Amino acid sequence: MRLHSPRLLLLSAAALLAAAGVARADCESDLTQLEQAYKAPNLSADAKQALDGAKTKAVSALKKDDDATCHKVIADGMSKAGMTLK
Repeated sequence: MRLHSPRLLLLSAAALLAAAGVARADCESDLTQLEQAYKAPNLSADAKQALDGAKTKAVSALKKDDDATCHKVIADGMSKAGMTLK
């Protein structure tokens, strides 16, 4: 019986790196939607303030690679602005 541990180790490492990249991509796509929300017609001052707060917190979460927090703060900010995150 041959052991395939080096191959298994490489595949495991690749899967872990891919998962980390997906999390970052999700936060980035949420941030893209947030940026598009600024272009909404008749954006009130309160809505803009909610989006600004969400953006600040989301960028901080992105730097920490915390996709869950990033998604949550963007969804909450957009909700306060009367919009939904897709």
